[in-house]
Amino acid sequence: MRQFIISPNAPRPPEAPLSQAVKSGGFVFVSGITPFTLDQKLAVGDFDAQMRQVMTNLGAVLEASGSSFDRVVRTTVYLARQSDWRRMNEIYAPHWRPGEYPARTAVEAKLPHPDFLIEIECIAEAD
Repeated sequence: MRQFIISPNAPRPPEAPLSQAVKSGGFVFVSGITPFTLDQKLAVGDFDAQMRQVMTNLGAVLEASGSSFDRVVRTTVYLARQSDWRRMNEIYAPHWRPGEYPARTAVEAKLPHPDFLIEIECIAEAD
């Protein structure tokens, strides 16, 4: 049985036909999380501000699904610029226990909004 997740603490895509996350088979599948704030504005600032907003939004969706960063098994990170890879790692890593990081792929990609610098999707264990 599938459960569709909506977090009141993370922005909802205004015109996209997708769920923030879907729980099924003991896992939660989180859609690409973007750097929008709750009021649907792009996080102000540079890559660091956008990365922090994405991680905040991701945490909110995981929490709404009954999961957490500690239960994430896989992430996919989409970077608008490969040159942000080091900063992405520095902001990303503290969300997990050292040495207990999820499997991950990070790629440079053309993102759906011209000002997006980062987008992250994940799969996590769920109750």
